[in-house]
Amino acid sequence: MKIRYVVLSIVLIGVLIVGAVLVMPKLISDEATTTDEASNSTTTAVTKEPETIKNNLPDTTATTAIVVPPEMQTVIEENTAEIYVDEPGLLAGNYPSQLVPLYGVTSVSESNQITNASGKPGWKATYVSDYSTDEILVFYQSLLASAPDYSEEPVSESTSLKGTVSGYTISITISPNNPDKTDLPGNSAVSIFIEQV
Repeated sequence: MKIRYVVLSIVLIGVLIVGAVLVMPKLISDEATTTDEASNSTTTAVTKEPETIKNNLPDTTATTAIVVPPEMQTVIEENTAEIYVDEPGLLAGNYPSQLVPLYGVTSVSESNQITNASGKPGWKATYVSDYSTDEILVFYQSLLASAPDYSEEPVSESTSLKGTVSGYTISITISPNNPDKTDLPGNSAVSIFIEQV
């Protein structure tokens, strides 16, 4: 029985030595290849032109002056108490509050400057309100009703309003708030997209 263990030990040691002899050169050549690739990529990175850094700002800025029609201005003035004032600075830079104010805001969840597919600048804002969807809908309907291409489209429980005013396309969607999506309590969720025409 002792001879069996001795022979088995000698065979295992032989297999390990042969495996090491066959595998070690492969490991060494792989390490050399990896080192060469690393030095080549360093050389490439040094000679490569630096890429422009993309940030969250639009590629262009709005060029069309914002002129609020008198009908819209009247609606805004009649609802001044419920209009959001951006004291904490939560709205995107240069957001046109004078054209499309946020109405009955409980919490602003998002606001960004955007650049659309055709390269035109704009803004996006999303907020939650404790007001009912009907109350918010009445405000934005009366705000956009004077737009020559005004349209309203109910989809399920949401309503989408669209119109072009002062050289900007305005799209507003009002829907019941889903706290799982917005992470904010409230009755209504409002999304506003404004894009230069």
